[in-house]
Amino acid sequence: MNKIRFYLTNRFILFILSVIAFLSLNFFFTKNLLPTPDVKNVWFYSGLFMILFSALFIEPYYSSPKNVITNSIPLFLVYLSIQQSFKSNKLWWCFITFIILLITMSIVAMALRNDEKSEESWQNKVSSKLKSIAVIFGQGKVIYSVVFISIMYLYKTELLVSFSDTYFYILLLLWGLLLLIDTKRIHSNFSLQKEEKNKDALGEIFSVQSNNMFLVKLFEDKTNINKFDIVRFRYRMDKTKNNISNGFIFDTYNLNAQKWAKILTIYSTHQENISKFNRNTVYKISNLSEKNQMTELLNVDNFVGVVIEGSKIGVIKFEYSKKVNNLQEGDLLELTIENTRIFYQVFGGITDFEKLENKNESGFIEGEAIQLGTWNCSTMSFEKYGWLPQINTPIFLANTTNIETPTFEYPEFELGTIPNTTLPSIIDLHTAASHHLALLGVTGAGKSFLTRILIKELQKDTKIICVDFTGEWKIEFDDEETEDFTTIDEVIENDKISLIELSSVSNTTESLNETNSLLQEIFTFAKQNVGHKKICLILEEAHTIVPETTFLGDYGDYSANKALVNKMSQIALQGRKYGVGLFVIAQRTANVSKTVLTQCNTIISFQAFDETSFNFLGNYIGKDLVQALPNLKKYHAIVTGKAIKSNIPMIVNLERSTDE
Repeated sequence: MNKIRFYLTNRFILFILSVIAFLSLNFFFTKNLLPTPDVKNVWFYSGLFMILFSALFIEPYYSSPKNVITNSIPLFLVYLSIQQSFKSNKLWWCFITFIILLITMSIVAMALRNDEKSEESWQNKVSSKLKSIAVIFGQGKVIYSVVFISIMYLYKTELLVSFSDTYFYILLLLWGLLLLIDTKRIHSNFSLQKEEKNKDALGEIFSVQSNNMFLVKLFEDKTNINKFDIVRFRYRMDKTKNNISNGFIFDTYNLNAQKWAKILTIYSTHQENISKFNRNTVYKISNLSEKNQMTELLNVDNFVGVVIEGSKIGVIKFEYSKKVNNLQEGDLLELTIENTRIFYQVFGGITDFEKLENKNESGFIEGEAIQLGTWNCSTMSFEKYGWLPQINTPIFLANTTNIETPTFEYPEFELGTIPNTTLPSIIDLHTAASHHLALLGVTGAGKSFLTRILIKELQKDTKIICVDFTGEWKIEFDDEETEDFTTIDEVIENDKISLIELSSVSNTTESLNETNSLLQEIFTFAKQNVGHKKICLILEEAHTIVPETTFLGDYGDYSANKALVNKMSQIALQGRKYGVGLFVIAQRTANVSKTVLTQCNTIISFQAFDETSFNFLGNYIGKDLVQALPNLKKYHAIVTGKAIKSNIPMIVNLERSTDE
């Protein structure tokens, strides 16, 4: 029974059966296989044939004002030519007015349509209403029924003379049956296997957007599908006969009262029993065991999105689509180019929309990620990759559990890890100190915690001297760890942290003089004792110790203060030649001497909000990554510079270090 129903809903079989039935009836009643070429017969049978043809081959695919005009204008010309044949002039005017109204409504509907205005504008509302009316009354079954009925009325007497009443009424019955054809249920498939796979068949491929993204027109009864449902299909253009494409539903949306889906394919598999898959038909995998296996194989749980237009070698843009909405700034992503794993780090995202048709739009999130490159285990660093992925390349959360990192020893130190991964960010503490390190960010972001850990590591072979303006370091370290600074000769051999407490901020010139004297004394000692011992000078609240010259006018004698700052900056520039390094700690770059800051070859930047910091740091970490600064979590920072093993700016989670 199901097979019979399947064949009787095939448009080609219905057409053939209808033609055979008509020819058989005509031969039975008139003894002629084909109708006579009389004008009345030609129009009578033409109307009946066009109803059949429209119901089977036109209306199932489209019906629009353009289609209505195409149907109506030829009929308008025909009715003009046969006006004299109508016995009732009023009836002729009814028919011709009906056709003129359809043409007029269709033209006005298209003319009023304005894609620059919303659907709620009066123009588009009227256009939509006129379109609906025109399509309802202008469809083939309706408008060609007008031809059929009018010719029947016009030539009723002559038609009954030509053949019997029974044949005439049978043809009327045939017309009624044609009107009952459900255009939504007919199909073009001759394979019985369509019926067997009907419960899993979702729709047919409508277009190809890339080599792995397909647009699918879903069957009307398939409303129970969701994003990330696992699917497979046999693509008509696939050169390998036994290949099945495997993927999942990337997105779904409604357009023109129909449901559509984007299918992303990840890879192809060889299928021996290929005959059960109709070409270009997409099937849902409903078997739970097979579904779970394929979900794991396709890595659906870690899928993040696909590469979209506007991507560059260094920065990719991607359409975000994740099963669980938990992607965060700093997360590590990966994709594959020619079997090479390329890593990217998320630094931003915006909402956007995709233009579908006219005013139909589909909203989505556009993410941005900066390229870190390939991971080199031997050097524990990322290396830039010289090209970019193709559009619609799938992107996944990086899985780094299978990446082994070699052991390392001091002066190398694990600064932190890439967020939510096992990949470390390694810093060379000797290089960080000798070539100066800047720790920047707002209060409470984690600068002091990280500095304390770095100081404890450096104490192994480096003399630490803290210029403590606020008294914070006296609190951070106990008395057994610190000592008050006396003279450089007395404290240099001591392994304790030497603290220098400066005067109150109310006497800035005096503080600058004290700092200058200190730097001069340390520099002189280092110059005279080259190679004796490395020295690292910690400048807390650096805006007070080495302020930017534009702020010196507020401190008193501008000229004298500027000379002091310039002198200190020169000492800082030359200090590294003799083993004297700086840790510059500041909240805002605007207030700190740029001469000093620009000599810091390693930057660790925590959360920041001011435009000056963005402009300054943009030269070090890039204009793209600097956008991430306002949103950084506590104990998360962007690190870059000479001392970092991977000399590529990246977001690092420092929490593990701060807990040590």
